[in-house]
Amino acid sequence: MNEIIQSTVTNILISVACLLAVMLFVFLVKEWRQLGAWIAARKAAAEAKSAESIQNALWSVAQEAYAKAEAALGELAGPDKMDIALNYALKRLRALGITVNADEIRAKIQEAWVKLDKIPKQQAVSVASKEVVAEVIKEEIDKAVQQ
Repeated sequence: MNEIIQSTVTNILISVACLLAVMLFVFLVKEWRQLGAWIAARKAAAEAKSAESIQNALWSVAQEAYAKAEAALGELAGPDKMDIALNYALKRLRALGITVNADEIRAKIQEAWVKLDKIPKQQAVSVASKEVVAEVIKEEIDKAVQQ
Protein backbone atom coordinates (compact mmCIF):
# COMPACT_ATOMS: atom_id res chain seq x y z
CA MET A 1 0.00 0.00 0.00
CA ASN A 2 2.84 2.31 0.88
CA GLU A 3 4.39 1.67 -2.52
CA ILE A 4 1.13 2.52 -4.31
CA ILE A 5 0.78 5.79 -2.40
CA GLN A 6 4.43 6.64 -2.97
CA SER A 7 4.09 5.81 -6.69
CA THR A 8 0.92 7.89 -6.99
CA VAL A 9 2.48 10.86 -5.17
CA THR A 10 5.58 10.61 -7.37
CA ASN A 11 3.43 10.52 -10.52
CA ILE A 12 1.43 13.53 -9.30
CA LEU A 13 4.61 15.48 -8.50
CA ILE A 14 6.11 14.63 -11.89
CA SER A 15 2.87 15.69 -13.60
CA VAL A 16 2.80 18.99 -11.69
CA ALA A 17 6.47 19.58 -12.48
CA CYS A 18 5.84 18.91 -16.19
CA LEU A 19 2.80 21.18 -16.14
CA LEU A 20 4.84 23.94 -14.49
CA ALA A 21 7.64 23.44 -17.03
CA VAL A 22 5.16 23.72 -19.92
CA MET A 23 3.60 26.83 -18.39
CA LEU A 24 7.05 28.37 -17.90
CA PHE A 25 7.99 27.54 -21.50
CA VAL A 26 4.76 29.12 -22.84
CA PHE A 27 5.32 32.20 -20.68
CA LEU A 28 8.89 32.57 -21.91
CA VAL A 29 7.87 32.13 -25.55
CA LYS A 30 5.14 34.74 -25.16
CA GLU A 31 7.48 37.18 -23.42
CA TRP A 32 10.23 36.48 -25.94
CA ARG A 33 7.90 37.44 -28.79
CA GLN A 34 6.93 40.63 -27.00
CA LEU A 35 10.57 41.37 -26.32
CA GLY A 36 11.35 40.78 -29.99
CA ALA A 37 8.52 43.10 -31.02
CA TRP A 38 9.75 45.74 -28.57
CA ILE A 39 13.31 45.45 -29.89
CA ALA A 40 12.07 45.70 -33.49
CA ALA A 41 9.99 48.78 -32.64
CA ARG A 42 12.94 50.48 -30.92
CA LYS A 43 15.21 49.66 -33.87
CA ALA A 44 12.67 51.04 -36.37
CA ALA A 45 12.29 54.21 -34.30
CA ALA A 46 16.06 54.67 -34.11
CA GLU A 47 16.41 54.15 -37.86
CA ALA A 48 13.62 56.64 -38.56
CA LYS A 49 15.21 59.19 -36.26
CA SER A 50 18.59 58.60 -37.89
CA ALA A 51 17.10 59.01 -41.36
CA GLU A 52 15.34 62.19 -40.24
CA SER A 53 18.52 63.64 -38.79
CA ILE A 54 20.42 62.76 -41.96
CA GLN A 55 17.73 64.49 -44.04
CA ASN A 56 17.96 67.52 -41.75
CA ALA A 57 21.74 67.54 -42.15
CA LEU A 58 21.40 67.26 -45.94
CA TRP A 59 18.96 70.15 -45.97
CA SER A 60 21.18 72.33 -43.77
CA VAL A 61 24.24 71.63 -45.89
CA ALA A 62 22.25 72.28 -49.07
CA GLN A 63 21.26 75.68 -47.68
CA GLU A 64 24.86 76.43 -46.75
CA ALA A 65 26.02 75.40 -50.21
CA TYR A 66 23.43 77.65 -51.83
CA ALA A 67 24.38 80.57 -49.62
CA LYS A 68 28.09 80.02 -50.31
CA ALA A 69 27.55 79.84 -54.06
CA GLU A 70 25.32 82.93 -54.09
CA ALA A 71 27.32 85.09 -51.71
CA ALA A 72 30.90 84.25 -52.66
CA LEU A 73 30.47 83.46 -56.32
CA GLY A 74 27.80 85.87 -57.53
CA GLU A 75 29.52 86.36 -60.88
CA LEU A 76 29.36 82.68 -61.92
CA ALA A 77 26.60 81.15 -64.04
CA GLY A 78 24.15 78.42 -62.96
CA PRO A 79 26.12 75.23 -63.76
CA ASP A 80 29.34 76.66 -62.30
CA LYS A 81 27.51 77.72 -59.16
CA MET A 82 25.97 74.27 -58.86
CA ASP A 83 29.38 72.63 -59.16
CA ILE A 84 30.79 74.89 -56.45
CA ALA A 85 27.78 74.27 -54.22
CA LEU A 86 27.89 70.51 -54.87
CA ASN A 87 31.60 70.25 -54.09
CA TYR A 88 31.15 72.29 -50.92
CA ALA A 89 28.20 70.16 -49.80
CA LEU A 90 29.97 66.86 -50.48
CA LYS A 91 33.07 67.97 -48.56
CA ARG A 92 30.93 69.22 -45.67
CA LEU A 93 28.92 66.00 -45.51
CA ARG A 94 32.06 63.86 -45.60
CA ALA A 95 33.43 65.91 -42.72
CA LEU A 96 30.22 65.12 -40.82
CA GLY A 97 30.68 61.42 -41.60
CA ILE A 98 27.69 61.22 -43.94
CA THR A 99 28.16 59.46 -47.24
CA VAL A 100 25.53 60.41 -49.77
CA ASN A 101 25.01 60.04 -53.47
CA ALA A 102 25.99 63.17 -55.42
CA ASP A 103 22.64 63.08 -57.24
CA GLU A 104 20.77 63.14 -53.93
CA ILE A 105 22.67 66.15 -52.63
CA ARG A 106 22.34 67.85 -56.03
CA ALA A 107 18.55 67.42 -55.74
CA LYS A 108 18.60 68.91 -52.22
CA ILE A 109 20.67 71.87 -53.42
CA GLN A 110 18.29 72.43 -56.33
CA GLU A 111 15.36 72.27 -53.90
CA ALA A 112 17.08 74.84 -51.68
CA TRP A 113 17.82 76.97 -54.73
CA VAL A 114 14.16 76.97 -55.77
CA LYS A 115 12.94 77.85 -52.28
CA LEU A 116 15.64 80.39 -51.55
CA ASP A 117 15.32 82.15 -54.92
CA LYS A 118 11.85 83.19 -53.76
CA ILE A 119 13.52 85.46 -51.19
CA PRO A 120 13.72 89.01 -52.51
CA LYS A 121 17.26 89.74 -53.70
CA GLN A 122 17.16 93.27 -52.24
CA GLN A 123 16.77 91.79 -48.79
CA ALA A 124 19.93 89.72 -49.26
CA VAL A 125 21.88 92.58 -50.86
CA SER A 126 21.06 95.09 -48.12
CA VAL A 127 22.63 92.84 -45.49
CA ALA A 128 26.36 93.30 -45.12
CA SER A 129 27.41 90.24 -43.15
CA LYS A 130 27.39 86.69 -44.55
CA GLU A 131 26.21 85.33 -41.20
CA VAL A 132 23.20 87.63 -41.28
CA VAL A 133 22.46 86.57 -44.87
CA ALA A 134 22.56 82.95 -43.80
CA GLU A 135 20.26 83.73 -40.86
CA VAL A 136 17.77 85.51 -43.13
CA ILE A 137 17.84 82.57 -45.51
CA LYS A 138 17.24 80.10 -42.67
CA GLU A 139 14.31 82.17 -41.38
CA GLU A 140 12.72 82.30 -44.83
CA ILE A 141 13.18 78.55 -45.27
CA ASP A 142 11.67 77.88 -41.87
CA LYS A 143 8.66 80.01 -42.83
CA ALA A 144 8.31 78.17 -46.15
CA VAL A 145 8.67 74.75 -44.53
CA GLN A 146 6.07 75.56 -41.87
CA GLN A 147 3.55 76.55 -44.53
